[in-house]
Amino acid sequence: MRNVRRWIGAAAVPVLVLAGGVTLAGTAVALPDTGSVAVSNGSDAPVTFEADGTTFHGSLRNPDGAAVAAALLLPGSGPTDRNGNQPGVAADTLVRTADALAAHGIASLRFDKIGAGETGLGSYTVETVGEYGFTEQVDHAEAAVRLLAERTGVSPEEILVLGHSEGALTALALADRGIGDGFAFLAPLPMRYLDLLSAQLNAVVDSGQLGPDGEAVRADLSRAVESLRTTGAFPTDLHPVLAQFGMNPANAKFLFESDKLDPVELAAELAADTPVLLTCSDKDLNISCAQVEPLRNALAHTDLQFEHFTTANHSLEELGPLQPGPADQVALLPTSFEFSAAIDGWAAARGR
Repeated sequence: MRNVRRWIGAAAVPVLVLAGGVTLAGTAVALPDTGSVAVSNGSDAPVTFEADGTTFHGSLRNPDGAAVAAALLLPGSGPTDRNGNQPGVAADTLVRTADALAAHGIASLRFDKIGAGETGLGSYTVETVGEYGFTEQVDHAEAAVRLLAERTGVSPEEILVLGHSEGALTALALADRGIGDGFAFLAPLPMRYLDLLSAQLNAVVDSGQLGPDGEAVRADLSRAVESLRTTGAFPTDLHPVLAQFGMNPANAKFLFESDKLDPVELAAELAADTPVLLTCSDKDLNISCAQVEPLRNALAHTDLQFEHFTTANHSLEELGPLQPGPADQVALLPTSFEFSAAIDGWAAARGR
């Protein structure tokens, strides 16, 4: 969820703001793969699949020995690649998750979504990327499911779906389409998109770091949310800070469509006894454990493994005694010890 990371780092804002859709750097070239740590369990094979006129590039992690299950891994917001990274921002969230699953015989697929890695903008251009919405993102994830089923023999109804941050909403949307027999919602978007974005932006205003513009930004924020929810478009005269936080025409369709979905309502519709892993962390600056609590309650009817971490950042890296902040988003830190234990236990119950 780092669509506005460069602006945030420059302003030293103490929270990391959600912003969906695609971030452009002024050119329609593919963004580079931002790399990963070495694979220690199984092996990656490059794969491609077609959806909506775009060739998507990804990696299929094959465990050592025969696979006993299969999982789709879904990234957070912005131009996050198959490994869980963005240009200039290292995390390896998804490749590390693939590694943990492979250790228990679970094959997994992760891919570069629109705006990321080898996929780049795909069939979109700088001028047309505003036509990319959350519905398309879910469609593309469903196309990835079909490839995973083809390669592993595991039906779409039986695969595991793991989503990090915004990817958890994509996972819930897939569940609403009848896909998946087990889910992991890792540091998930726990409420309607614009509600969380509003909470984060209001926290920035409350911190005083926007100076005298703060109250004007707050007033325009309410106006922007009301306009998008009622008309599908943002007003043209919003404070420029809001555009920097993702409230701009290029993201309007994506935010309009994603905000229609309430994760709590979707979670309540999961079948009883569905295996679910849900995480939050005290050092996650994007999403608090208090915000995750309603989602936890909505999942009470499932076979829920809830993990409340104390030292993991939003990217599920280990902070130990360090305080979270912009600096920990740049360097590649070790995987959270708490997350490693949680995903290992969950994968062991699903695999071998």
